[in-house]
Amino acid sequence: MTKPIVLITGGNGFIGRALTDKLLREGYAVRVLTRQNPAQTHPANPAVTLVQGDYSQVDSLQKAMQGCEGVFNLAGTIFGFNYKDFEKGNVTAVQNVVSAANQTSTIRTFVHVSSLAASGYAKRIRRPRIEKDAASPVSDYGRTKLLGEKAVRQLNPRIKLTIIRPPIVYGKNDSGVSKIASWVRRGLMVNTSGNGYFSFVYVEDLVDALYQAYQREDTNRETYFIAEPTLYTWDYFITEMANAMQVRKPFMPKAPVWLMHVAAWVYEACAKITGNQPALNYDKVAEAVIPGHWICSSEKWQQLTNQKFTPLKKGLEQSF
Repeated sequence: MTKPIVLITGGNGFIGRALTDKLLREGYAVRVLTRQNPAQTHPANPAVTLVQGDYSQVDSLQKAMQGCEGVFNLAGTIFGFNYKDFEKGNVTAVQNVVSAANQTSTIRTFVHVSSLAASGYAKRIRRPRIEKDAASPVSDYGRTKLLGEKAVRQLNPRIKLTIIRPPIVYGKNDSGVSKIASWVRRGLMVNTSGNGYFSFVYVEDLVDALYQAYQREDTNRETYFIAEPTLYTWDYFITEMANAMQVRKPFMPKAPVWLMHVAAWVYEACAKITGNQPALNYDKVAEAVIPGHWICSSEKWQQLTNQKFTPLKKGLEQSF
């Protein structure tokens, strides 16, 4: 019996690798889009088929989708040096992926991963962001992720679409968590998050939600926040990370806004020289200095699916 084929954009990333493992367990054949020559790339899982594609070329993306029944669109730009960097990865690329899907007759399902940043922050702890709230992103990342959501709504009506907005995603082998962990081990890190509260989601919980969104018929043209219901301070997150790593909690002095801007400039300058992603940039500072909280409610999703979420403490213990 021939296995159904799904394409994952961004499949070589942290979430993509976890999703790939889930889909393979569920009996799917997974095709991962890569910008590099597949002959020179080694997939994390040998059961995965790599296919080369260019996000700036619709025909290239359409070729990659041939024979696939669905698409998980995870690819995007998290760090950029200016608006055009974010626009290229989060808007133009999405528009081209949508155009390719519309022209590929076999595609029937499309799951798009956006971000809480596309919605914006919550002003009050007792009022997390919900799907019906008017979007008010504060960063170029958030603004372009919102435009990406608008782009996927141009999918042909024959294609079932679900948009997923996760908050901070964490888990084993996450490069973002690994960077934070390196500072925790050093015993000193600047607190750029103030006294705000945050929503989190363990990567395996997010992957389960993505799979359900793909499988269910009642998620068509819907948007969902996927997050653990409990809200946490950044101090709690770092404390539990240190506990999970079995190291002492680092000293975390609060950074004034001007210092964060200076640090962002320095990180960006170094990143341009080394070619690496900056640990902090102008856009992340815009998100860090908001007078509120990066929190959201997954009640809409939980009422539909009754999905349970991993508590942050347990998830961090499983991440190290």
